[in-house]
Amino acid sequence: MFLDGFDLSIMAIALLPLRAQWHLGTGAIGNLMAAALIGSLLGGLIGGRLVDRFGRRALLLPNVALYALGAIASALSPNLATLWIGRFVVGLAVGMDYPLVATVVAEYSGESDRGRGFAGINVAWYLGAFASTLLGLALLGLGPDSWRFMLGAALLPALVLLWLRRRIPESPRWLMRRGSQGAAREALQRLRPALSEAQATDVLARFSGAMRRTTILFQRPWRKRLALSLIPWTCLDIVGLGIGLYFPLILRMQGLAGNNTAAAGINAAFLLVSTAGILFIYRRLDRWGRIPLQTAGFGLMVVGLLLFAFGIAAHEVVSVYAGSAVYSLGTGIGPGVTAMALSVEIFPTELRASAGGLATAVSRLGAAFSAIIFPRLEAAWGLPVVLILMAGVSLIGAGVTRGCPVEPAGHTLEALEDHGR
Repeated sequence: MFLDGFDLSIMAIALLPLRAQWHLGTGAIGNLMAAALIGSLLGGLIGGRLVDRFGRRALLLPNVALYALGAIASALSPNLATLWIGRFVVGLAVGMDYPLVATVVAEYSGESDRGRGFAGINVAWYLGAFASTLLGLALLGLGPDSWRFMLGAALLPALVLLWLRRRIPESPRWLMRRGSQGAAREALQRLRPALSEAQATDVLARFSGAMRRTTILFQRPWRKRLALSLIPWTCLDIVGLGIGLYFPLILRMQGLAGNNTAAAGINAAFLLVSTAGILFIYRRLDRWGRIPLQTAGFGLMVVGLLLFAFGIAAHEVVSVYAGSAVYSLGTGIGPGVTAMALSVEIFPTELRASAGGLATAVSRLGAAFSAIIFPRLEAAWGLPVVLILMAGVSLIGAGVTRGCPVEPAGHTLEALEDHGR
């Protein structure tokens, strides 16, 4: 998650000098910004299936190495076509990581603290975004080629992550579904060394179960869960990445930031607001539940976007910043955390990563569409209209969340699975 936050935010800053150096037009910018999102779409589909078939450890290291390769290729790109390919490779790696990380958090946590696990990895996303924004601020002074240093800098956190992941064990749940009881017991002892032999036996017995095919996701009652997994996350990405990728550029073009450094600094401030929202729900997510917080978060996003639109239309700077703050807080306390959690918690172990990968893919399809169409709609209709449309998308996210209220908080993954049979 740190790598995704780092990458998307550093690209938003890198676009400032890159746009000027390569004289990029609206269409070229949209296509370039969509490259990583299209890669994430394919990565989610591929990664989810691989993780369910070959295990949670199968992609822990290879996808980070792929990310590093894409970062190097992006930094050394001689033209727009090769930069697009480099960004696509980065996105492919990030997309493969999403269902993996979400599944690991779900399966390695208990029912009383799973929410904190998801909040924690989303804090990591914002830490990555904030770190890359600060780095971008520092590197802007290097001149027209500063974007190369920004994109290449992603190699450093990738190397750190490779080292941190090297000793993570396989999921006992996945091993039990595959009939590997000895390996499952060994993995469980590494994860929960305080368990006695009898306790471990009882836990492993609960993890066992029959294997099911992916097609059940499209049957009752799983269809309702699939809608809850796919639609709100897609709404979040259409809005969040559509705005987030272009926010520093919007500040410059609307005259709200006098230079690139100011735009990057303002962007960092609103990332901190979202992080504050996540920290607020960190100990509350498992008590208050995913559904109420996701609904409330989308509601705040609607209010914030409408305020933002009014501020731009009326040239009210206070409304612009107030709206941006409310919007950022909404993503932090709600779908910025809960959408990923719901994409894996409410599905069976043997299909968990595949379901999460499908949600990643569909959400990134929406994000790629938004990245391509956002600058075009802004040029044709104006920013206030686009922001109002985004508020409407957020409202859809809230409506679907309330209409499909499958609440994972306080339940074991096995209990949630049994309720879906």
